[in-house]
Amino acid sequence: MKKIYFLLFTVALAFSANAQNVLTNGGFETWTDGTPDGWLITLGTNGGSVTQETTLFQEGASSVKLVAPTGTGNNRVGYTDLPVTPGQSYTISYWYNDQDNNAKMRHWGSFRDAAGALAADQQLPEFQPSEYNANTTGWQFVTVTGVAPATATLLRVDFRVFRESADAQGGTVYVDNASVEGQLSVKQNAIAGLKIYPNPVSGNNLNISTTANSTKNVVIFDVLGKQVISTKIEGETVNVSALKSGVYIVKVTEEGKTATRKLVVK
Repeated sequence: MKKIYFLLFTVALAFSANAQNVLTNGGFETWTDGTPDGWLITLGTNGGSVTQETTLFQEGASSVKLVAPTGTGNNRVGYTDLPVTPGQSYTISYWYNDQDNNAKMRHWGSFRDAAGALAADQQLPEFQPSEYNANTTGWQFVTVTGVAPATATLLRVDFRVFRESADAQGGTVYVDNASVEGQLSVKQNAIAGLKIYPNPVSGNNLNISTTANSTKNVVIFDVLGKQVISTKIEGETVNVSALKSGVYIVKVTEEGKTATRKLVVK
């Protein structure tokens, strides 16, 4: 029998109106060349697959279908990498559908430094569970919350499927409507009067204004966590003409205080 693993954390106290979803395409609606946009697929050496499913979904018109390998290891779809701030609270939420006794599945969130290196002593048991999700009779919701450790600058989120037992022949699990939400810390909220506009931006310039109007370090990440702009500004204008249409994360640091905002480029 599969061990029952069911995490339902109350997050009402952990979040306020400043919470923001920092993960895009969590509904697995947009795919390019067989891969969900913003996600990476990793397959083991023993068969199985990760594909789009359009007949079984929790919301929208599609989900991701994970077929377990027939041997050891796992097949996974992962969102790599989200920029995070140490001390900030993050919640991973998703729906899964596992009606197959030949498969077992769990989420796997790993905090990493700026170089992508994994610090083994900085991981959270909530984000790296030792047990697997329980079988379901339909769609089941899971949500877990944890605080980014002191050395973390990135969060990598995977959904991993394994075969249930040594004699199992693969098995199928579906995942849909995934999200990662972050609560702005007190330190982040301390940038008085922070405004980032226009947002969405369709021209060459993005304006970043604050009450202090001091020198600012501005770093912009794409949805995979890749740094695409890093600059220091004395005024309010950042040239974003090199950015393609999509969703980005803007990190602003002024007078030792840091804040992050989501940016949409048209």
